[in-house]
Amino acid sequence: MEDTRSRLLLAAGELFAERGFDGASARDICDRAGVNVAAINYYFKGKEALYVEAVKAAAPLFRAETVFHRCGSEADQADPRQLLADYIRLMLEHMIGQDTPSWKIKLIMREMLDPTPACDAFFRQQVLNNFRTLLLILEQLLPEGVPEHRKYQIALSIVGQCTHYRAAGRLLESIIPETLRPQFTVEHIVRHITEFVFSALGLTPSFVNRWREGDPVSDDRQDESASRSQDQVEASLPSLDAPGN
Repeated sequence: MEDTRSRLLLAAGELFAERGFDGASARDICDRAGVNVAAINYYFKGKEALYVEAVKAAAPLFRAETVFHRCGSEADQADPRQLLADYIRLMLEHMIGQDTPSWKIKLIMREMLDPTPACDAFFRQQVLNNFRTLLLILEQLLPEGVPEHRKYQIALSIVGQCTHYRAAGRLLESIIPETLRPQFTVEHIVRHITEFVFSALGLTPSFVNRWREGDPVSDDRQDESASRSQDQVEASLPSLDAPGN
């Protein structure tokens, strides 16, 4: 019984992600799951309830409060710089990480861009909880005089950088030359966005200083002065290691 329900949920999640709620018929879902068309009503009481369960299955994909668990501290005890670095890593790993089922991300992106009435309250709460976690971290890092609206703009800029790599995935394949793609792994992007954000917030020296003195140099062959600038940035950054390392 549980196997049938799980197969239905997986098939529905994949089809809803590909086609949206209206584009995925109950028959198509059951055909993909290999079950009788009556199974949706039996297990989920209808297609709309099945859609809600599919979104719920995808929504826990990114729970921002887990950044506190990694640090092993409560919000008021952890290093906020480390929390911010972990938040960026966690979001990017779930957006573009190889171990993330693609249908879950696609379905979440659909709900973000075109919310359905059935999931509106649930999904908004999920997004709001994650956003509040980011605001809580930023509150500890920003000067007291920062206007409230700028705090929201800063938080949205961070989220926007992370979600862009997923939302524009196919477009980026056309933009980024094949020779540069090895520099766009999850680890490279985590480091870039973290350095960019920390530099913008004044938490580290400007990470572009490595290229300001003399001729531009590559990441792999920096001259001595550029290396010193990079060392300053990396020394002031919190750990960028993945959890468990």
